[in-house]
Amino acid sequence: MDLNWHRYLSARAPRYTSYPSALHFDASIEAEDFAAKLEEVDLYRPLSLYVHVPFCRQLCWYCGCNMRVENAYERALPYVDALIGEMALVGARLEGAGTPMSVHFGGGTPNFLRPREIQRILEAIEAEIGLTDDATLAMEIDPRLVEEGDVAALSDLGVSRLSLGVQDFDPTVQASINRLQSYELIESVVSQIRSAGIDDLSFDVLYGLPSQTKASFSDTIDLVMALAPDRVSVFGYAHMPSALPRQRAINTSALPDAAARYALSALADEKLLAGGYERIGFDHYARPANALAKAAREGRLKRNFQGFTEDPATAVIGFGASAISFVDGLYAQNHKSPKAYGDAIASGRFATERGLLRTRLENAVAGTINDLLCKMRADVSEVLRAAKPQDAVGICAALEQLEGDGLIRWSGDVVEIAEGAHAFARTVATAIDPYMGGQKEFALSV
Repeated sequence: MDLNWHRYLSARAPRYTSYPSALHFDASIEAEDFAAKLEEVDLYRPLSLYVHVPFCRQLCWYCGCNMRVENAYERALPYVDALIGEMALVGARLEGAGTPMSVHFGGGTPNFLRPREIQRILEAIEAEIGLTDDATLAMEIDPRLVEEGDVAALSDLGVSRLSLGVQDFDPTVQASINRLQSYELIESVVSQIRSAGIDDLSFDVLYGLPSQTKASFSDTIDLVMALAPDRVSVFGYAHMPSALPRQRAINTSALPDAAARYALSALADEKLLAGGYERIGFDHYARPANALAKAAREGRLKRNFQGFTEDPATAVIGFGASAISFVDGLYAQNHKSPKAYGDAIASGRFATERGLLRTRLENAVAGTINDLLCKMRADVSEVLRAAKPQDAVGICAALEQLEGDGLIRWSGDVVEIAEGAHAFARTVATAIDPYMGGQKEFALSV
């Protein structure tokens, strides 16, 4: 790593799965604002549907998701009823418009629900919104909850993509985050997935966890590659105990520092590339034949709430507690509390609690950041035109600093992330993000 880049190792940067992030949503966006946007959806508009399942069997201390531990299965059933009710509300506003291209079940733990409940949800989508055989059905699953026949049942329902939360294979690291799952368990679930004919399997791996070392993490990546998933996401653990009380159970003194985190990320990158994976954006990897890799090569890669994706949809409709929808510049987020969410749906109204309507500048920044993170290059001219003159000057100053430190190449209106600097892509994106303060943020971070 270039010595000049060390100063950016501790720089704060959003994940940019949306822009602006949910931190900037407020109560000015109401249910009727979202309903009005749905009524404007064109007949053949590609849609991406997200279904949030907030239940988990056990608390993982590192988790940053909206979830709750639930041991009584019957208490989840009213939530499924609420999901189906929300789908009816959305369908009534769409009136047959829009074409779902994908359905993604996230959480929490989506496979906390039994396949019969997943079937009920999919049948509701088909009845209320429409669902063709071409739509991609994807689900995140906890391997510890997989029972005999589950994977085959999901495959029979049309689920063609599964994502496993692996995180780390080292038992010491697993104990430090309260997520014990053996390699043999993961291997068994992978075998069931392949036997069911599912040929798009993704692993989530975390670096920056307590007690991780280069040696232990190297072993984890070797074991990941031995199981041959089609995609691998290598995320950096974000330690925010003040915002997420569950993380207070993690031993802060055992966390790797910024330099060690970078070394772990670089190690995974090196080993996965050598193992035949292609780098997708800055933290995803895929086999060359996988749809995600093809989209990256063809310039169709996008970034949304699920990370990097080949989904062609331009609108996202989220169902469930805390789920976020995005339609034509409008973000609408549901109540985070499952009870408040369920009460709203039971009363016949959308559960929108807050959101944001993007400005011209925010639209420009969003598009530019998407290009930067997905293609490692972007034209910044639209952002500079939309920004106030003093803000445009600040953006240019921030980009000049990045160029001087060798993180980017800047020619005309095009900014390109330098070779080997992909890990700093989000930091580069903050240079054109008014919410991050541009060059002021660098001054605080270096």
